[in-house]
Amino acid sequence: MQVAWIALEWPREGHHSGGVGRYLQRLAERMRDLVDLTVICFDDAIPMEGVNFVRLPAPRGRFGRYYTSAIRASRVLRRMVPDVVHSHGDDLMLPRGVPLIRTFYGSSLNEARSSRGLRKYNHYLLAVLEQLSARRAFVKLGIAPESRELMGCDAIFPPYFGVDRAPTDPAPEPMVLFVGSYEGRKQGHVVQSAVEALRREGRGIELTVVGPHTDASSWAPWVDHRSGMSDAEVAQLYRRAWVLVSPSAYEGFGIPVLEALDHGIAAIAYPNPGSTYLRSLAEDDAPLILAEGAEFVQALRERIDRGPALSTRERESATELIEQVKRDGSPHRLVDYYHRAVGAR
Repeated sequence: MQVAWIALEWPREGHHSGGVGRYLQRLAERMRDLVDLTVICFDDAIPMEGVNFVRLPAPRGRFGRYYTSAIRASRVLRRMVPDVVHSHGDDLMLPRGVPLIRTFYGSSLNEARSSRGLRKYNHYLLAVLEQLSARRAFVKLGIAPESRELMGCDAIFPPYFGVDRAPTDPAPEPMVLFVGSYEGRKQGHVVQSAVEALRREGRGIELTVVGPHTDASSWAPWVDHRSGMSDAEVAQLYRRAWVLVSPSAYEGFGIPVLEALDHGIAAIAYPNPGSTYLRSLAEDDAPLILAEGAEFVQALRERIDRGPALSTRERESATELIEQVKRDGSPHRLVDYYHRAVGAR
């Protein structure tokens, strides 16, 4: 079966990769032996053995990224005519006749509501295009209930496969880990303020940030900012951390939260569609805490005071959550949707 992915978020050489891009790499590693996979991406995309690539010119600016590149991807598909097109976004002007499967990684409408400036208006326009894509798609997959409700998705398909587990090796002093940028919906400034408040109380807390290199100067000098890291290097930070914090104003799912639980550390997150969904799947004693504002600082204080180790029941609850999410996002389940789309054609 010939399957074409529209995957413009695929990781690129020398660029910071977001959660969707990293997930697409991991999904492709599992799908390349199940289907004949072609990925439509940018010309500086990181290659992968066993996967075909069609490369588009790297975009210049916001318009080029979200509109010109999407039109170019559609032109490529008119020449390819695969059995199935699986769009991970950016599916303007797709040719008729080829079954379209669309995965919605959250909602542009809700991302617009948590953004500012041109980014806000861009996401409002993308929200309209998402609705058009949903009307065309034969199968619609969402990563959480929010997508199912807004786009009428046929099923929830979580973007998570687990991590290579290894024993935790907590740092000698409390280490807080954050994945994201200082400004924007990730709200890294909230993390810095919370850790600063606890440091003023005499707690020797370190803050380690994994984020884009363009963001480094925004952080205080005492913050350990990292960028351009491999998955293995990021995993080592998880194993050293005492807790992961994620005060995002909006997340469609929230992969770092699950990675923290999978690595055996607690996570504290702002309530948003993604974190609320994960919390609803978990047992009461799972080490996933939802809090915001002053309660966020208090939750971080209490978690640090408890130390880095999870209780036996916390570890068991975290594992139960991880295994459920992995089952729901199985690659074999995705292949079933591909076959269903080809059969209907």
